[in-house]
Amino acid sequence: MKITFYVLGVIILISNNLFAQVDSQLWNQDQLSNATVLLYQPINDTTGKTGSGTIISHENRYFLLTANHIANIMNNNAKIVFRLTGDKPGIFNLVQIVKNNILGWIHHPIADISIIELVPQNKNIQDMLFNRAFPIKLIYNGKELPSSDADITFFGYPMIDMELDHFSPLVFTGNLASGLITQKRADTKTKCNFYYLNVPSIEGCSGSGVYFSVKKAIYTGGKTTLMVGIVHGTQGDSTGGKLAAITPSYYLFDLFKK
Repeated sequence: MKITFYVLGVIILISNNLFAQVDSQLWNQDQLSNATVLLYQPINDTTGKTGSGTIISHENRYFLLTANHIANIMNNNAKIVFRLTGDKPGIFNLVQIVKNNILGWIHHPIADISIIELVPQNKNIQDMLFNRAFPIKLIYNGKELPSSDADITFFGYPMIDMELDHFSPLVFTGNLASGLITQKRADTKTKCNFYYLNVPSIEGCSGSGVYFSVKKAIYTGGKTTLMVGIVHGTQGDSTGGKLAAITPSYYLFDLFKK
């Protein structure tokens, strides 16, 4: 089944496609920025390794979704940083808000995806997770990709330290540059399915959610915002060309199988 887009002015109508099978629910860039967190692993007092993640909800529970290669560098002194009102940082010790206070990541055996359950320790954190979490019903569990002319958006954080006055993610918008391609992961050199965007990622964006139909004044998309992937990294070659390599979101559902 092919995805077909009918454009009339700024109104986009989606007809007879898999992406229209969930309830209408559009998220804007500000809402998705709030669902996107920075993961920071200190190296010393002034430097650290960073990645991005997304707060998701599933059956009244909260999870942190990120890339496997980012989860693997997080230790017991890792920080998780939320964007609060006024672009202010909310900095927490990651181990203090995960289940059993243990970094018990669930890793996908093939794909560059990991999750860990978050357990709020007080009502303030509970409310923060409730107001930010991206619901799993809006994460796409299929292999059909959007049209190449549809806007695809992802978020991420540049390399920063923890001396923060203001805090917000960078926003990237591009289009699909490929269909599904089986290639080797950059970190493990094992094979996995990816697709590519026509814009590069940057260091620090790995683990970010990738979205179809983000609400904007003018955009090419559908009536429901869907997460369709997780940033793996930037693919480059000897010509200087660079593309964002994206892990398809359907791999996530393997982690919730009993």
